[in-house]
Amino acid sequence: MPARVPALGAPGRTRRMWFVCDVLGIACAASTWVLVLGAAGVLLRAQLLPARDAAYGLAHGALFHLLAFLALAAHARAMLSDPGSVPLGTAPGGPRCPLCGCTQPPRAHHCMVCRRCIRKMDHHCPWVNNCVGEDNRKYFLLFTLYTALGSLHLLLLLGVPALRGYARGEWDSHSTLTPRASLIFLLLVALKGFLFASAMFATQLHAICTDRTRIEQLQRERAGPGSGSKWMNLKAVLGHRLSLAWISPFASPRPQRARGALRVV
Repeated sequence: MPARVPALGAPGRTRRMWFVCDVLGIACAASTWVLVLGAAGVLLRAQLLPARDAAYGLAHGALFHLLAFLALAAHARAMLSDPGSVPLGTAPGGPRCPLCGCTQPPRAHHCMVCRRCIRKMDHHCPWVNNCVGEDNRKYFLLFTLYTALGSLHLLLLLGVPALRGYARGEWDSHSTLTPRASLIFLLLVALKGFLFASAMFATQLHAICTDRTRIEQLQRERAGPGSGSKWMNLKAVLGHRLSLAWISPFASPRPQRARGALRVV
């Protein structure tokens, strides 16, 4: 069940830390950090530090570690941000959730893992140990984006020299030159990460542009009356003004709230 920790803020406002106490989700989220940090360590130790060209090692090391840092920052924000939970309690009018007892606004769904109704719930992702909903969708999108870019960088950095060596016959049956096992493992991790993250990024981007969550797509539900153009839907998630804040996991878009916010009694 989500643990909510009060944080300091302006008077009259409660900012809460959100954390889902799910063993499987915690294990998956921790494994994500282990893979990213492990890949950074193996790349640095086995590929970049031994490089004869210092500029080559510095440039590629800085690029990959920047992408890894942004990916993990977005992952942390997606994991520790309230995805858009509906306040517990009942209000006059509107359907009531039989599981958590809240008055369920339109387009909200109950998550069996978080044990709460989540506004515009897309899905519960064990890799971030949280639901992907109205208030943390930007962070999940950036997590998949930077993970895909970092994995692609690894694929190009390791795969291109490997293909060149194979084309030159350096890996034939008579050659004593063999690729390092750690680099092969890193290449496979990068390939899996790129395929998974790029597919998730494309799926999320399509869902945001069409203003339809994955649950709504599976249930063939229509989006609510607030859906607009693709550009307006993007701005609703990433921010109302086009800026570098769109690609920053540290910039929080203005919180969205359903029309006619329910008053908890």
